[in-house]
Amino acid sequence: MLRVTVHERGRIVRSDSDADSVELGTPSRRVLPQRLYDRLYRSEGAREDRGEAAVFRWRRNHCLIGPWVGVMQIPGLQLEILPKTDESAAQDSDQEVRDIRSNLMEMLLRGGLGAVRARGVADLALKRGNLHDQLVDAFLERTLFELRRGLDRGYATEEDNLATLRGKLVLARHVALNAAQKARFYCRHDVLTEGTQISVRLKQACRVLAARALPVAVLVKCQQMLALLDDVPDLPFRHREADPVFTRQNQRFADIFGFACMLLKGQAPDARSGEVETFSLLFDMEQVFERYIAAFLASEVMPRFADASLFPQAKGQRHNLYLDGQEKVLRMAPDLVFVHERAGAKKTLIIDTKWKRLSEEEGGRLSRPDLYQLYAYLHRYDCQRAHLLYPKAAGIQTRDLSARGRNDSDAGTVGVRFVDLNRKLWTREGKTALADELAVIVREGLDLAAATPVEATA
Repeated sequence: MLRVTVHERGRIVRSDSDADSVELGTPSRRVLPQRLYDRLYRSEGAREDRGEAAVFRWRRNHCLIGPWVGVMQIPGLQLEILPKTDESAAQDSDQEVRDIRSNLMEMLLRGGLGAVRARGVADLALKRGNLHDQLVDAFLERTLFELRRGLDRGYATEEDNLATLRGKLVLARHVALNAAQKARFYCRHDVLTEGTQISVRLKQACRVLAARALPVAVLVKCQQMLALLDDVPDLPFRHREADPVFTRQNQRFADIFGFACMLLKGQAPDARSGEVETFSLLFDMEQVFERYIAAFLASEVMPRFADASLFPQAKGQRHNLYLDGQEKVLRMAPDLVFVHERAGAKKTLIIDTKWKRLSEEEGGRLSRPDLYQLYAYLHRYDCQRAHLLYPKAAGIQTRDLSARGRNDSDAGTVGVRFVDLNRKLWTREGKTALADELAVIVREGLDLAAATPVEATA
């Protein structure tokens, strides 16, 4: 099995040779033997035929990697895709790759996509091993923690011919079966069971992981998890099965249930027992970046501001742009809505995160749809500032665009701001530097320059 690392938005080249000794290049420009490149091409073609999002853009003898990160495996090849956080440098050295992997783990786990307890992030990011093994270990660690607190339980309706009356008597079936048996009752009744949809899905995911070539310590956790789920029935996984309803009683399982679904849906549908497994565990970097920034702001930055509130995905702050009669049309959900209220005065700041690379050659030109979108936010949310937040790009400076209203009046400001992700985000120093950077953006956006923020408690 050839295991290689590539960068998101990097390039994979088809070699002129099929020899195993081919020079593999660098993470930014990876070279694969012909048979592995062709196998990857066929596998991705089948994946796209199933309606899944394209990961690569194929050219004549190479392909370009899209904004995806994670792990893909086909027979003979395991491909680890890591984000590109610094366009000005190659980021191809072993140490740089390890740092990027640790940063990605920090982003995935803090944003909830890796399904692990926050207190385990720092230690987990420093573990050796590839991204796939770290994510699986995080998933198992969190699942074991929740299962030891107690399995998900629920009531299921059963029908049976019983010696005692339980629940409701099913009269038609009772008469048909028990006309000559006066001591039997055909009943429909509810029973408390551990075989809920959540527990079944977790067991299905664990069975899949137990068959993979994983480190011994991870496989031990698989067996521990299966032991805890021993009374849960083994059922086949069905695609497009409706998700369970999450309540306050089972909300703690929501993250790990979603991750289990990713594991199961990433399986190749034609995988057979005993064959080399084909799977993918991929994350959209746009979503990773958005969820990481939202979670980081909530825990590390907002405690500094006494009278400000953060609403990720505008939860509780969503508005519609149009009404069609009584029907609401085009619901707006900005990534981040900040509301500051003091002495009856209300200020609102909107930030939309964008995992894009603004090019110095193009003068940092912004996309027209993004500008239209933020203009709509300014108008509908009645705020004076809305920002686009990008990863830091070399040679591109912060900007402020003055939006114009009727009769060329001032309609607010659209700002372009950046955060530097090319630092060790899993360390206390890296977190403090990022928190300071984001705090400046929030303070400026809410026009709190003269206010004294409340220092975050350690």
